[in-house]
Amino acid sequence: MTETTRALAEAGRSGAHDEPAVHLLDGAGAPATLIGGKAAALDRLIGWHFPVPAAAAVTAAAYRLVARGPTVTAVLARLADGDDIDAEEIDDAFHRDGLPADIAEQVYTAAARVGNGLAVAIRSSATVEDMDTSSFAGQYVSVLDVEATDPAAVERAVLTVFASLHHPAPRAYRRALGVAADDAAMAALMMPMVPALRSGVLFTQDPTGSPGTMRIETVAGLADVLVSGKRTPQVTLVRDGALPSQAAAPELASLVTLAQDIARRTGCAQDVEWAWDGERLWIVQARPITVTATAPDPLDTPVGLLAHREFTTTGIAEMLPGVLGPLRWDICSYAVEEALRGMFGALGSLPCLEDSRRRLLVRVDGRAALDNSLAAAPPSGSIGRLERLRHRRRALRARRHARFDADVAIQAAADIDSAARDLTGLPSSELLRYHCALIDLLVRAMTAEVTVAADAGAIHAGLQVLLARYLPEPQAQRLAAAAAVPDTALVPNRRASAAIPAGPTWLELGIDPPETSVVTDHRTVLDQIREAVEAGPRRPSTAIGRWLTQRRVERLTGEAAAQLARREAAKQAILLLGGEIRRIHLEIGAWLADRGVTADLLDVELLTVRELRTALRDDFAPARAELARRRRWLRRHEQRDPLPQRFTGVPQATRAAAPSGQRMTGWAAGAGRFRGVARHLTDPGQPLRPDEVLLAVTTDPSWAPLLMRCGAMVIEQGGPLSHAAILAREFGVPAVFNLPGAAAALDGRLVDVDGDTGAVTVLEEEEADVAPRP
Repeated sequence: MTETTRALAEAGRSGAHDEPAVHLLDGAGAPATLIGGKAAALDRLIGWHFPVPAAAAVTAAAYRLVARGPTVTAVLARLADGDDIDAEEIDDAFHRDGLPADIAEQVYTAAARVGNGLAVAIRSSATVEDMDTSSFAGQYVSVLDVEATDPAAVERAVLTVFASLHHPAPRAYRRALGVAADDAAMAALMMPMVPALRSGVLFTQDPTGSPGTMRIETVAGLADVLVSGKRTPQVTLVRDGALPSQAAAPELASLVTLAQDIARRTGCAQDVEWAWDGERLWIVQARPITVTATAPDPLDTPVGLLAHREFTTTGIAEMLPGVLGPLRWDICSYAVEEALRGMFGALGSLPCLEDSRRRLLVRVDGRAALDNSLAAAPPSGSIGRLERLRHRRRALRARRHARFDADVAIQAAADIDSAARDLTGLPSSELLRYHCALIDLLVRAMTAEVTVAADAGAIHAGLQVLLARYLPEPQAQRLAAAAAVPDTALVPNRRASAAIPAGPTWLELGIDPPETSVVTDHRTVLDQIREAVEAGPRRPSTAIGRWLTQRRVERLTGEAAAQLARREAAKQAILLLGGEIRRIHLEIGAWLADRGVTADLLDVELLTVRELRTALRDDFAPARAELARRRRWLRRHEQRDPLPQRFTGVPQATRAAAPSGQRMTGWAAGAGRFRGVARHLTDPGQPLRPDEVLLAVTTDPSWAPLLMRCGAMVIEQGGPLSHAAILAREFGVPAVFNLPGAAAALDGRLVDVDGDTGAVTVLEEEEADVAPRP
């Protein structure tokens, strides 16, 4: 810690309380709600060890105290009533009331020490400034060349910055963005005036250039003449990180490296202000570029963390379907991440992650994807016989624990549902405790479910391999799939989330969950397997061999059915817990809306978990403009196609290649044949007649009523143990899975779906004999 930093820390501690009037930028991550967007961005850079000059902020808490002064209060009341007041009168009101004496002393001390013999710049840092969709660039006032040892000059500059929050131009800007006056506050950022030989601005993505192009604008001396447009800069374009040969300034190479690192860490293109004093390069501001149309959703996993990594949506698209808003993503991604790590850890196959930020689960275009390279990583070391034995022992132990945990979670979810706890009037602290307890239980249930599902998949694969010794592959696949059906179909609880934990419940959607009394007769399936093996050309040659084979088939069939039944019950428990979490969210959402913290109870879904807890505890939430921005991002994501099944880095906006020809083949997942017109649906609420074939990219449990009603189904993603495949077998619906591009290619076409062979054939009209499936 430098002498200046130490002195500032001591100044900040004097008179310290929950919201200090003066805050040292020390890299600890002070929120923008306290020190404003500009200062918060610099504080983050300090924490990442970028070269930022010593800085301190006169906080939004100090601004609010000044705003309570009599003259300022009167002016703000007139503004609220719709009066037009010019900037000069607003400035005069703030200057008249002045800083409270104790705060003024802290400000003088901090300014003198930040300057450390130099003049200081006192710059605006509003709580709604330098956001990724609205920078407010040039809207507020900053004061340069303030004599740091002149208390009167420092105070006047700080008050001028505070007053600029209410100048006509930024007030109009906020109205255009839907930012309420009460959502905005001002902090004043104090920094030394760097004695710059050259300075300027670097755009890590040239807003007017091709992708991969940086733009550096340089002027001699201070960059204020550039920002104000008083001087034409020298422009240097940097393509793919390579400086042009004529770029002679020694600081540019370091500048490019620093800017690339800032963009990588922040996850989006940046507008970086810099200064070169002849010996050292300084970063004096960094904010998201708001004019580029390709800026990523800040809630998505940063692009830099996706590069060169392989991802898949197989399986995860059913667990976490659709576009996930901030609150749902926070909860569900945490639960699934912990569940996957728990399963891989128990099996000894979780690789060592060199970068702690690297997650198994990522959010891309608002949707969930799984790091395929991590998930598929084998146990470290050689895979010899001893290692296989160890792995088998770990798998058996994991299976026992998962069965126990699944049964506990199933019973706990049922008990919670039976209790039907009244949430009305619960203290906020009790709501938060209950919320945390439910999330902990959700993680335990999810960990058990993914382990049980993996075990069921392994048993099913073993059964298919065994049958393939004696039967042709398609027949072995079909019989193994027929055996992998639970004894009875579970009926979802109306209070459970329909599709995803913490998502809307069946009750909320006004939809009755599917009811059935279907019972699977495994004796009949076993008889079919025995008869097929007996009639096959590769049947066991001896009676004892046939008996042993039959016993193995019975054991594997029983284990697969039992584990699949447990998996389905665990899924039901997860969705039931999700419904209870949803109930808490709606209670909190109504509470926040009633107090004016948010505009609508469903705005709660636009908060992160941390923001939810802060809002409940402190009656404070992100600005309405920020929530509106998040809502726009969700709508934009919903208009895009689902993610491809496999992709590397950032997926390209291209559809899956449509299958060609009149006949295409996928995974057979439901018995029988059906002919009908295929309809591509993207939402389970869309209409579908019983004489039509359902086409979808992927499905989730909320599609169950449609899956039971359709004539047949063709699903682009999924396999023989997916939820939809199990339903297809339970209800005798012909089904084919794993046909990428089929939804677009077959929409509106007359097709024949063969659930026994996995074939889908496009028919001519005269070939059709269309009738509803009985």
